[in-house]
Amino acid sequence: MKTEPVILVPTEDDSCVLDEAIVGAFGLPAGKPFVGIKGDPSLRETAPIRSKFASRIDQKVGPALERVEWLLAETGCYSIYIGFNSSEVRTESIFNPFNYEIHDVDALLSDDYISRHFVQAPFEEKMNTIAWVRTMVQTGPLRNYLPEHWQLLMDEQRANWQPVRKDMIHEIIRGFDQLRAIDGYYLRNAAISLSEGIVRASFNCDGTYIVRADYFPEFVKQNLPG
Repeated sequence: MKTEPVILVPTEDDSCVLDEAIVGAFGLPAGKPFVGIKGDPSLRETAPIRSKFASRIDQKVGPALERVEWLLAETGCYSIYIGFNSSEVRTESIFNPFNYEIHDVDALLSDDYISRHFVQAPFEEKMNTIAWVRTMVQTGPLRNYLPEHWQLLMDEQRANWQPVRKDMIHEIIRGFDQLRAIDGYYLRNAAISLSEGIVRASFNCDGTYIVRADYFPEFVKQNLPG
């Protein structure tokens, strides 16, 4: 990026952000395709003068991102975090939804490692399982603990929830590659949640964006150097 990304921050008249979580139980605030958070000023101000070093994931970025895309599209993984600087990859799976696993990128490039740690599952069945589990929890015995307005909001969310399309995964991963390759203000870590339909992208200036998944390709286009 030629200039530092514009970070959206709450203002006194931004009641949506002030009254609600940045990303709450029901996703991003209505009508916002993305929100942004300013990071540490010392990191933001020194970002242009700090040298960019190639990490281990940068040295094999093509195969690494292809593997991440495959995990989201073809296995039980529904959420993945990529630490481009640390070469850490964190995954969450429908087969063990209350835990996450942490992997080194080099290990993920091993077919034997993949066969031991990941289970393939049809994409549509994975997304249907997310909807089923959400329904089971929100309409089961735990529903009795929810205030009435939460019950109504969760019922509406379930009725309107649209899973991330499988073909969107490639575009999102391609966007990570493009944002990481930028000189100046570049991608430091990123995450995709298929269940929430959001992408999280943090830059070396310590600013973070939370973007609606279907809007992310447009977000990338707007932030690439002209």
